[in-house]
Amino acid sequence: MSSRLYSLVAFGVMSLGLMGISGCSRPAAGQATRAKTLNAPVPVHIASADVATVPVEISNIATVQAYRTVTVQSQVNGQIIAAAVQPGEEVKTGQVLFRIDPRLYQAALLQARATLAKDQATAENDLVSERQEARLVKMKAASPTEYLLAKYTYQAAAAQVDADKAAVQTAEVNLNYCTICSPMNGRVGNLLAYPGTNVSATSTNLIVINELRPIYVAIALPQRYLVEVKSAWKLDPKLPMTATISDPSGTVVAGHLSFIDNQVSATTGTVTLMGSFNNSNEILWPGELVNATLKVGELKNAVVVPANAVEVGQDGHYVYEVLAGNTVKMVPVTAGISWQGNTVISKGLKKGDVVVTDGQVRLEPGSHIEVVQHGLVAPAATSVATKN
Repeated sequence: MSSRLYSLVAFGVMSLGLMGISGCSRPAAGQATRAKTLNAPVPVHIASADVATVPVEISNIATVQAYRTVTVQSQVNGQIIAAAVQPGEEVKTGQVLFRIDPRLYQAALLQARATLAKDQATAENDLVSERQEARLVKMKAASPTEYLLAKYTYQAAAAQVDADKAAVQTAEVNLNYCTICSPMNGRVGNLLAYPGTNVSATSTNLIVINELRPIYVAIALPQRYLVEVKSAWKLDPKLPMTATISDPSGTVVAGHLSFIDNQVSATTGTVTLMGSFNNSNEILWPGELVNATLKVGELKNAVVVPANAVEVGQDGHYVYEVLAGNTVKMVPVTAGISWQGNTVISKGLKKGDVVVTDGQVRLEPGSHIEVVQHGLVAPAATSVATKN
């Protein structure tokens, strides 16, 4: 019995020893695996810094506005008998829009002309009397008082003729007002009055006309840009402005700065700028929201890298620069304006420096890398630098 018990105890001790040896070996193997993983090259994308002339532009949401807007009203009272324009139609200067019943104004014109004819006859008769009295006075057959009476009677008749001529002109103008024509080229909106509508002079709106060629784009910018914009505009009176349409195509329309509002809004702290656009194809439409961009200068020989190469840390912006031997180091940089997916670096890099553009999350200074893709900076021909 004692020999069996001894054998079992010895076997247990040996088993515990083997388990202890096995347990001690596992942490060592895990540490080796982790060390191997840390030293393994990290797959990354890289790109070389380049230099370019980068346009500096200020961008913001803007509103398209008609170049001119006219609300057409009647100049006389009456009833509309015809609408010669369709909603949304393009019209030319002088084109007939509406007609008002002219009969009352035709009658008024006839009456004014008749009154003129009657008073002209009276004036001619008074003129004859005045001349006759003048001859009698010379012959001393009439008193000067009689001559003066005849003279003043003719002058009053002549003045009445002038008043009648003015009344005829007024009647002619009122009759012409019965035909309402477009005061400018443009496009009309919906009709606000229809045949059968009784309209009142200068108070009833008939239709609104917007001039669309050319057209304005109004952009409100923070007042901090005012000095910069004014300086650039002084150097270039046709300061370039573009408007990007909010559609899938992202169409860009070119124009230029027309004027700067004469005051800064005390409520918003912004100043309104208006750009003029030819808009020959009417791609811009009043009330539409677009992204307006105003070019105010250029950065020559600016160092640029893809925007996704620039990271933000506690101490500011930085990039991972690729060194010889496919290792990396962290380089603090001063990041500037955006540029079509790229960023201008004013300090920290030079042309030809290679930076990591993708895969930084697994990097730390001294990490080894494996280059998966070597990208390129966007060509300068398609560059657009913006300030927001």
